[in-house]
Amino acid sequence: MTTSPPGSPSTPGSTDWSSIDEIAGVVRTCTNCRLHSGRTNAVPGDGSPVASILIIGEGPGFNEDQQGLPFVGRSGKLLDELLAEVPLSRKGVFITNVVKCRPPDNRDPLPDEVAACRPYLERQMELINPKVIVTLGRHSYLRFYPDGKISRDHGKILRWNDRILFPLYHPAAGLRNPAIKRDLREDVLRLPEALRESLKIKSATLPEADEVPGRPEPVGVHQPTAPQAQTSQANSPEEANAGGSLSEPVIGNETTEEKGDRQLGFF
Repeated sequence: MTTSPPGSPSTPGSTDWSSIDEIAGVVRTCTNCRLHSGRTNAVPGDGSPVASILIIGEGPGFNEDQQGLPFVGRSGKLLDELLAEVPLSRKGVFITNVVKCRPPDNRDPLPDEVAACRPYLERQMELINPKVIVTLGRHSYLRFYPDGKISRDHGKILRWNDRILFPLYHPAAGLRNPAIKRDLREDVLRLPEALRESLKIKSATLPEADEVPGRPEPVGVHQPTAPQAQTSQANSPEEANAGGSLSEPVIGNETTEEKGDRQLGFF
């Protein structure tokens, strides 16, 4: 069982939960931040408690809040379709979010709201002990790599502590941009490669003096060998030609009829 990521705050009592179901029960009655006052249902997560792949989005949207399940709107349908091409199913992975309750009007979660949910997510990671952590969208990725850029790093197989970190565009971004949807489809098909790379990772060692704790390291034959090289890699030709159009959109509060299919502001 792994410990909390370097740099994460220590939360007394956060390691007392003995099962995923116990965490879910606590999440459903949680009042640790303001988000509980507006929820219909908390969304602790769903899937296999022994999954090799943990998928982390940003937070629940309208449909998720109504059903108490993650990714059940249009973006969830696309996620299911993409997983089926691997092939994988929801029952074979575990899906959760950085925050477990829907922020009002689908706004971005505030730092204290993220902090309130952090013990739940960290304990979920410890109990599930996944080989690969898949982040969906910019906000989820930045939780692991604050200096990351999803338009540059999507689909890269990275090492984070003793696991593989695999950042992807958010499915909702794919629904709005055909080029992103194409990249997302191609990236998801690398999941078997990410799992194979996870088998090569040995027990975690102490970072070198010049390493940033918790900073993911690129791995695999398609990645640069030095950690610093990954952050300076040029964008793809398609991205360069598009003039940045492949960057995931930053969208403010959304009040259209599609608001239930969006999982918050940063994709």
